[in-house]
Amino acid sequence: MKKLILIFVTIVLIMSCEKHDNTCNCDNPLDDLAWLKELKSSFTNCTCRMAIIQATYNKQTVFYSTMNDPLCDGYYPINLLDCNGNSIKVYEPPLGETFSNEVTDRKELYSCKTKK
Repeated sequence: MKKLILIFVTIVLIMSCEKHDNTCNCDNPLDDLAWLKELKSSFTNCTCRMAIIQATYNKQTVFYSTMNDPLCDGYYPINLLDCNGNSIKVYEPPLGETFSNEVTDRKELYSCKTKK
């Protein structure tokens, strides 16, 4: 009976824990990381939609900016940045399968909308 109670208490404790997304030791990297906040504020003239993306590369959180507007034609390198804003790797266009296989769990943090 004691083992059963211990198992039950353990399960309750595990289920009651809140999951915090502590990316780069902060709750909101877009506001908490000064260099990322500065990058966001640099998107002032959004004739083409630009985005800041958070992803995983080699089991590490990375960030990059990219043009993600289907109406704008352009090929730009993707520069992966670590939590301190240091460049880790640059992918030259065309990106292709290598980028898709190596850079996973992509999540858009910010998008600079086209101004009309």
